[in-house]
Amino acid sequence: MHFPDDVLLSVMAGLDEETVAHSRRVEALVLAIGQSMGLTAAELDALRIGASVHDVGKQLIPETILKKKEPLTPMEWAIIETHPQLGYELVQPLGLSDAVTEIVLGHHLWANGQGGYPLNGKLKTPSLLAQITTVADVVDAMTSHRAYRPALNPAACLEYLEANAGTRFNEDVVEVFKRKIYPNYRKSG
Repeated sequence: MHFPDDVLLSVMAGLDEETVAHSRRVEALVLAIGQSMGLTAAELDALRIGASVHDVGKQLIPETILKKKEPLTPMEWAIIETHPQLGYELVQPLGLSDAVTEIVLGHHLWANGQGGYPLNGKLKTPSLLAQITTVADVVDAMTSHRAYRPALNPAACLEYLEANAGTRFNEDVVEVFKRKIYPNYRKSG
């Protein structure tokens, strides 16, 4: 399913520049991972669209929380954790495929279904496409500068992925990232 880029851009119009840039980097990573995993053209298209809008719910999170330089309070974390559900609700009326909307809803759920958020959502275990997006999202988040910390090096990120493969992260996705993407991974933008 191809979805017009202008519609996707209008959905993302309420996001700050950094979140849009993050989404574009995640999109590039998911496509590299998905191609390395041999996904079909339809799966790659759903992956591309889902990655581009995965954080769309953040436009409904107060900027004071998103840009906070100090550690978030438990209440602020609870607000942040609503962004997948908020994003899911924002994209539902667009007529996107279930594969895409499940990426938006499931990109913070653990691969084994035992943690992450939203645990009370309709998903128990995220789809493979959501699990690919989770890995790409974490890679970009860890290797990007944040208001509360400098970027971590890619080796630290890979170590974190490997330590949590099989629980938080899909083992096959981590392995593909490690073998096919990581050797040439250079942070851009």
